[in-house]
This record gives sequence, structure tokens and C-alpha cells, in this order.
Amino acid sequence: MAKAKEQVFTTTLSSRGQVVLPAPVRRKLRLRKGARIQVVMSDDKQDEVILKTARPKPLSAWYGAFPGAAKALEILAEERRKDRERGK
Repeated sequence: MAKAKEQVFTTTLSSRGQVVLPAPVRRKLRLRKGARIQVVMSDDKQDEVILKTARPKPLSAWYGAFPGAAKALEILAEERRKDRERGK
């Protein structure tokens, strides 16, 4: 089995602790403004961190996708709250 090709990119840490992900990485992972990313550190590898895309909750993934959807989601959340109160 062929080994996956590894690509290495270098970036710089800003004075505010921010890191810019190189464009090829953002494109491959389909990251857009506001995307959530998990940073994973293991105790045994002190010089390595792993970045993972944080998967959104299913309902919140659609938030803002349709005009007027925000109001519909608020109504749905309120109905769900009422159902829980009634014991359904």
C-alpha cells in the first residue's frame, strides 16, 4: 500500500496567539470564516499538536441557510421547551 503524500506548510504565530492556516489547507478542509477547529495536544508528544475540524450539531449546521430560518428555529426551540415541560 502506498504511503500518503505529506505536505508541510510553515506559518507564524502572531503576538495575540493567532495562526493563519495556509490557503491550500483551508481549501482542502473546506474551512470558511467562523469555522470551528479543535486543537489536540497529547502528553507524550510535546512538540506536536493536531488540528481537527469540529463538527457542528446537526440543527445548528443549517442555521442561517434559509431566509427566515432563524425565526423558525426559535419557534421550534420554544415548542420543544414546552413539550419538555409537559413531559412529552
